[in-house]
Order: sequence, then structure tokens, then C-alpha cells
Amino acid sequence: MIRLFTIEDHPVIVTGLRNLFRPSRDEIEIVGSASSVDELIQKGIQEEFDIFLLDLWIPDSHPIQNVKKLKEHFPGKAIVVFTSEESTTWQRKMFESGISAYLLKNAEKAEIKSTLEKVAKGQTVFTGFIEPDEEDKFRSAFADPKYVLTANQKELMLLLAQGLTQQQIADKKNISVSTVEKTLKHIRERCNAKSNTELVRILLERGVL
Repeated sequence: MIRLFTIEDHPVIVTGLRNLFRPSRDEIEIVGSASSVDELIQKGIQEEFDIFLLDLWIPDSHPIQNVKKLKEHFPGKAIVVFTSEESTTWQRKMFESGISAYLLKNAEKAEIKSTLEKVAKGQTVFTGFIEPDEEDKFRSAFADPKYVLTANQKELMLLLAQGLTQQQIADKKNISVSTVEKTLKHIRERCNAKSNTELVRILLERGVL
């Protein structure tokens, strides 16, 4: 089951999505919604979900800042922009901010479902954004090897991004603090980060976390 949390200021869109996807048939369920990112954060909403479905244009907010806030408060959660904005400039800006997919609201159900299924598996989907023969070239622009983490490194970084101390991370992963420190040092040096705080920021901005 793919669990969606929608951030959309038009209730009719949320209602439409609930009617479009039936959990028992499509394995997709909307488990929560908010009218803005700030509302989500202020209310401390804690529904268990897999993917944010984010409207691009939300009143009194900026698209890029919305993505950054979500990554800071919900590291590891995939973000799919769901919008009527067809501008390729905005599509590129959103991918550079670290989203996993960019869907137009007039997309067919099959495309929406397929995209969400791929994102749920950890993929970044450029469908409808660029020509298929250009996808590998475009994807490589976001895949600088120095930012690629192993599964173990990513788990450690997600714990760090959630505010855990190195001792807490060591206890949770049942490893030594020395191992945690060495791993963080290695990643910092590779990403040219001067501190763990800067490292988290860099990886969030790159969409790694």
C-alpha cells in the first residue's frame, strides 16, 4: 500500500484524488492532508505515510522553500509535485530542489499511479519532463558520485538529520561511537562539509535525504 499525504489548498483536488484511487483496488491511499507546509509543521501531524503529494503554488509560500522545509522536518520522505504548472523552468527547479517526480494535474490515472509506484521504490521519475533519450543525461546531473551514500551511510545520516546525537546513533545501530564518528568524517570530507550540520544541509539540498 502506498500512503500519500497531500499538501493542497484546494479541497476539491484532494476529494478528487480520494475518488480516483481506492485502497482496495489501487493499493494507493490518502492518509492525511494539509492546506500548506506551515500548517503541517505547526500542527505536528504524524500520520504514517510514504510520499508527500505537494501542490506547486500554495498561497503565501515559495515552492523551493516548501520543499526545503519538508526535507528538513521529514527527512527521507519522497516529495512528488502535483500541479497545473507546465513550465519546464519550474520543473527543473523542483528537481534541483530534490523532488522525486513532477506530475501535472491533467495526467491520466495510469501515469499518476505508475509514477507513484516508482517513487515508492526510491526512483526519481522524469516522465513527461524530458524526452526518453535525454533522461540518462539529465539524471546524471543529479547523481554526482560524491553524494551517493551506501544504505548504511544513508541510515546513519537520516538518524543524524532527525536530531540524534552520535552516542544515540551508536546505541540505536549497536555500533561504537568511534565508528559513527569515522563514518561521518568520511562523508563530510567527500561532500566538502565543515560540520555535521552543514553536511545534513548539503545532503538535504541535493535530495539525498
